[in-house]
Amino acid sequence: MRAAEALIAEGRVGELSAVGGGAAATVDGTESWVGIVDGAFVAECDCDAPGAELCVHAAAVTALAVGDGFAWSSSAVPPSQVERLARVEVDPRVRELTALAETLPAHRLAAMLGEYAAGDRRLETRLLAATGRIGAPTDAELATVRAALDGLAAEATSGRWGLEDVARAGHLMLEEVEVLGERPPAEGALPVVEHAARLWDDLSVHLYEASYDRNYDDPGEVGDALRDVHVSLCQRLDVDPDELVDRLVEIIGAAQGESCLDEPEDYLPVIGPEGVKALLERR
Repeated sequence: MRAAEALIAEGRVGELSAVGGGAAATVDGTESWVGIVDGAFVAECDCDAPGAELCVHAAAVTALAVGDGFAWSSSAVPPSQVERLARVEVDPRVRELTALAETLPAHRLAAMLGEYAAGDRRLETRLLAATGRIGAPTDAELATVRAALDGLAAEATSGRWGLEDVARAGHLMLEEVEVLGERPPAEGALPVVEHAARLWDDLSVHLYEASYDRNYDDPGEVGDALRDVHVSLCQRLDVDPDELVDRLVEIIGAAQGESCLDEPEDYLPVIGPEGVKALLERR
């Protein structure tokens, strides 16, 4: 435990994040996770220390989480289990291309990834997060994202605007939200994503009204993608089901037309069957 405390004291433990109901952090460049699974304390770490039930990295995450008053879930899901489920459900084409990528030398694969990440903000952010180069967004960064969303929404219907301006704004807003969704989760990110959903609910009314006789992008595509980010973030933050139902009821009720978050069944992994039933009854 002294070695774990030394890692914390030396600032070698990254910011804690809630993952699958447990606590995760990058410790000295190593990804480590701890949580309570089936009533037992479980740890997973990239270091794979032989013969150690709790390596120094996992011990450091545990000590930091306990000290910070981390809210443990009694039924956490380890990252390895999530990854196994993802591999089972992965698209066959993705599986095929992954197998092909594994045949490339590491330096060539890294060069290709770097090239594509340079032109894709979402991929760049995912790479930075995976390598521990970027952490959860700060309050200042979240305020910047929120201001950008407000600016895009306002510009979409300012001056001599057309429906193409609304559609373009929706895609740009979605990009901001998806980039945010690639970063380690922060409590303050949830209201920002929900703010984006509210803005799009208001803007998409124009596209829904025109969709009967004009050929514009389906506003549901942007809405569906925004909802995907919202559901994912709720899962990563282990949001209280009752609180989430209340938030969704308020957002859906405030929409002028359809709300992009009004798909109760999509929230089943977060709010459970009873939550879905409650949401269907109250919305």
